[in-house]
Amino acid sequence: MDEIAATQLARRVEEHRQAIAERVASRLLRAFPELAHTLRLEENYGPVERMAEVSVRPLSDLIRAMLLFDALEIAETELRWARGVLPRWGVSYEHTTAMIRWYFEELSRLPLSPAERSVASEVERHLLNLMVRLYRTTESSSRTVPV
Repeated sequence: MDEIAATQLARRVEEHRQAIAERVASRLLRAFPELAHTLRLEENYGPVERMAEVSVRPLSDLIRAMLLFDALEIAETELRWARGVLPRWGVSYEHTTAMIRWYFEELSRLPLSPAERSVASEVERHLLNLMVRLYRTTESSSRTVPV
């Protein structure tokens, strides 16, 4: 990963964190209305704000950490945890991968340099490939034949 471009992209991620989180959260709730039932709404939060707070901002923080530390592997621990916990609350592979794709769509709307676009593409591919690997591994291990 281009270290300079990654650092610049991390700065942009931070600068646009709130706007991207709200747009992605709104899109998630429109596409998957069932997600509204998984949110623990608090008095001062609407569904979009709550979804942004509990889902999209943490993704943004994860991406920023991956960029700043030049460590794509950071994502594995987080996504492995999510894979084990989130399905209990009705959050599926489709929900999570849509959030990742839509996050990077929003990011691509920013005036990024070619080097930043390349880094963003690399991080997005890594996250989506990791999702496939984590879900495929977990599903195949749960399909063992009893003896």
